[in-house]
Amino acid sequence: MIYDPERFRVDLFFSGDLLQQQPAIASPFLPESSSDIAIVQNLTATWTGLKSDDGESNGSASIFGQSILSFGESGLHSQWSASDENGNQIYQLHWTKDFEGRAYSAGLIQPQGTISSFVPSPYLYGVEYRSSLNSRTDNSYAQGAPLEINMPVYGRVEIYKDNRLVHSELLEAGNQLLNTSGLPSGAYEVEIRTYDESGRPLAQFTQFFAKDSLLPAPGEWQWSVQAGLPARLLQNELLPEQVDDYFLQAGTARRLFDNTGLFASIAGSKDSQLMELGGRWISEHLEISPSTLYASNDRSGHRLYALLKTPFFTMGASESRLRSRERTLPTDKFALLGQGYLQRSANLSSVLPVGRISLRYSERDRPLAFESEDFTLDNQISGATRLMSLEFQHNFFRNRFWIGDLTFAHSDADGEQLTTASLEFRYRKDKWSHSARLRGDSERRDAQSTRFGVDSSWNDGDRWAAEVQQQISGEVSATDRYLGSRTRVAGHRGYISTDFDYRDISATGRTLNYVGSLSTNLVANGDGIAWGGERLLDSAVMVDINGAEDQNFEIVVNGIRRGYAKGGSRSVVNLPSFQSYDVSLRPLENGFYDFRETGKAITLYPGNVTVTDYDVKPLILVTGRIIRGNTAVANKKISIGQNSAITDEFGIFQMEMYGDPRRLTTPAVLFGECQVPVNEQESGTHWLNMGDIDLDSAQCPATDRG
Repeated sequence: MIYDPERFRVDLFFSGDLLQQQPAIASPFLPESSSDIAIVQNLTATWTGLKSDDGESNGSASIFGQSILSFGESGLHSQWSASDENGNQIYQLHWTKDFEGRAYSAGLIQPQGTISSFVPSPYLYGVEYRSSLNSRTDNSYAQGAPLEINMPVYGRVEIYKDNRLVHSELLEAGNQLLNTSGLPSGAYEVEIRTYDESGRPLAQFTQFFAKDSLLPAPGEWQWSVQAGLPARLLQNELLPEQVDDYFLQAGTARRLFDNTGLFASIAGSKDSQLMELGGRWISEHLEISPSTLYASNDRSGHRLYALLKTPFFTMGASESRLRSRERTLPTDKFALLGQGYLQRSANLSSVLPVGRISLRYSERDRPLAFESEDFTLDNQISGATRLMSLEFQHNFFRNRFWIGDLTFAHSDADGEQLTTASLEFRYRKDKWSHSARLRGDSERRDAQSTRFGVDSSWNDGDRWAAEVQQQISGEVSATDRYLGSRTRVAGHRGYISTDFDYRDISATGRTLNYVGSLSTNLVANGDGIAWGGERLLDSAVMVDINGAEDQNFEIVVNGIRRGYAKGGSRSVVNLPSFQSYDVSLRPLENGFYDFRETGKAITLYPGNVTVTDYDVKPLILVTGRIIRGNTAVANKKISIGQNSAITDEFGIFQMEMYGDPRRLTTPAVLFGECQVPVNEQESGTHWLNMGDIDLDSAQCPATDRG
């Protein structure tokens, strides 16, 4: 150890034999599950409705559920719903196992791993077998072309794109793969710089990097196979009805080079068979993704997506086309391909010195006829086949709290034109955010309107353990009045969201629209049952806190807050599956607590539930000074109840006592066999100052005065 008092620096040197060794990667997959038999039940309820002056009112409500009975890495999965329109329905019920890069499913499924861009995923009574990256632990290194460097010593690596730092991490010595999960998608040159622990430059070089969701991991095959009997959902039928047909599909994809990949798929049914071929190529400035489809019945199709990126602008274009079938199938027949369609789109965006400009164009076939007694389309609004939009945004003011934006937009829908101009100021500080906007609209038929609106939103921050957000909005014009409310609460027992929209329109009267949703979870395993959780995720940890009744504790998972728990009860923290976690506890209340961190790493697969137990005892910090007359008593033992401490040279002592801070009581003060009265006390929520304790006033047995 070398200590430099001038720079307040300490250098520690350890023998290489004492350093922690970095284990070799024995397997790129997650370990086995930390859970045995468990149940996870996710529940979501949604509602919507309308009330108006003309007497029209309607409403609808639904409940959705996901049920998982898990056995480690496998489980029985079900998805169901109950609504006032369609009754009770089960639309997925299957056994699934996703482990070590392979996923199996059998039962009532909707395939997840299809590679085709034309064939929709039907409901099947069948099986699926596919490759899976869910259980891989090296995803952060396999999301793009591999970036591997040599670190001669422990140090830091930095990755730059366009002279901007996009990633930095600390690495041990040796050949190391860099974490590319946070790098942006695309193909580009990156500059890599390495430094030792003292900041001395080691190396600097450039390397081509390509990352894209359509390209499999380097050196890996992506594949899937699905087979079964198609099914269709029917109103008021519990299970989907089997269709007299079959469905077979298989596909594979492979990255050939760092920036090039190919994929192919085949599919078949009684009525049709098809083959699809496609590719993906990306470079620093150009991306192209073509695919073509050949099917029986003289049907064919193609897709083409292209993106051009320059320092001055970015331009993209796409076209998708599927030829229509010669004859229309009956509605009770299964169709491998849908109706024919033609869709085109293009976009252009550029950042100018005075603002940002964007241009969008889209074209589609006229929508198919739709007939329903309860729902009638307004063809004047929905029938547009060519849409064009031009938008310009200029940020003319910005400081620490304020942002000012000026926006011009023009849209054209089959000749129906609308031009708008809006001025908006936004203010943000602490828990509040406010905005005010002025917008003017001008239509082709010389109809003009001006609207003024305000928004105010508030979030609780650290005020409560639950996460609470509230927004109030208002808008006025010459003919309309609008008032809206949006509330979001994520708490110990679940999540709730409500929106209200009140409008007073001079031409049609007053209307009130309302929508909302709430969600919660019920989980169980061999150790017990619990309900709650802030999020709808398919695995969970039950946090059991013994002691500290009704006190709030934050649950920290891998260093990030994931929810909160209450002392004296069992709480649920929902977590994404296919990950390993370190769970810890952090008090939210002011004060001191005594508990031991378990430090147990857990691995969760879908439907898994584990339990972490904590014995938490609130602490009271007790201080005081021992004197005899006016003289401090140093290095003497003082006892309060079962706790004891030794005074320092000034007679001051400090000790920690277990107790409920809400019912603060102090046992007698003992010095030897003597009991010492306490005359003056000062206390707070979690502390007690006993002041001066005079031993001369101690009450001792007749044989001992201390």
